[in-house]
Amino acid sequence: MNRKWGAHLCVPFAFPMNFSMQLAASDLPIVCFGYVSPGVVFLVDQYPEANGGAYVLEKRPFIGADCTMAAQTLAGWQVPVHLIGNALGDDTRGREALAELHAAGVRTDIPLQPGLRTTDEVDVSDRAGTRTFFVEHNPTVWDTLLTADLQAINNAGLLYVDWYVGEAVVRAMRYATARQVPIYLNVEYSLREPQRYLNLLQIATVVQARLTDQTADIEDPYALGQAILAAGPQMVLITRGRHGALLMMNPDVVIDIPPPPVTSVDTQGAGAAFAAAAIYALRLGWSPQQVVLFATTAASIKCERFGLLSANVAEIRSIAFT
Repeated sequence: MNRKWGAHLCVPFAFPMNFSMQLAASDLPIVCFGYVSPGVVFLVDQYPEANGGAYVLEKRPFIGADCTMAAQTLAGWQVPVHLIGNALGDDTRGREALAELHAAGVRTDIPLQPGLRTTDEVDVSDRAGTRTFFVEHNPTVWDTLLTADLQAINNAGLLYVDWYVGEAVVRAMRYATARQVPIYLNVEYSLREPQRYLNLLQIATVVQARLTDQTADIEDPYALGQAILAAGPQMVLITRGRHGALLMMNPDVVIDIPPPPVTSVDTQGAGAAFAAAAIYALRLGWSPQQVVLFATTAASIKCERFGLLSANVAEIRSIAFT
């Protein structure tokens, strides 16, 4: 894979020592908190119109959501990781999912509950680089996250959380804050609704915000990053699809990564790949420019391959820093 990278750095700067030391906490585990949702991904050439259909080119099983995919990726890179998620049913699907996570090296105490049925998810990924998901709505399953055991956070180097798990994420973030554990928040935030999720931004250490190809055309990423930083985080990473990625640490420090040359195959899990790579780099105290280059490269490689990110650290580094 041949790439030409570039990055625009607004001003020279040094990475804040306290911050890098905090996230580079030697061998302390990364704790990922959020939904665990087994499912299947269908790859189609083009998403069909209403009342139409499409031939499935490939299909694969997976275990989402974002936190769970990020946990699997980090574990594959030999990072100690603990997953806190909702309960699964004591059924075939639940037992298989738990066994697969353990086999991937993910530590977890997710319970298998008799009488609870493990939910199903179906995702459709097309050649245009879009991903459509269908998640079975089951509040009985999702609400178990509200009472999940949070003790693994006590000895964590970093807590990763997804914004879409509702009140459960507030509980986990407050628990981490009380124990001075830094928080990496994955969130969809918009200046059109500036108060929404503001309570999460105010207690996050690093924020990853996503702009889709559609929202990137109507939302100012620089204003978005400044608004997020004003809420309290020390760093914001904005993924922008075909527009590249952006890292900001204050209004004067901006690293703008141009869009990489990517032939999209499967975008499902790209955000999780970006997050896992950013966490990996932050944990080792890499410079901000290295963080965003490594994360953007990891996400682009993921999009060019069907399935969970399989590239190792050496491969990603060789592309990102050459």
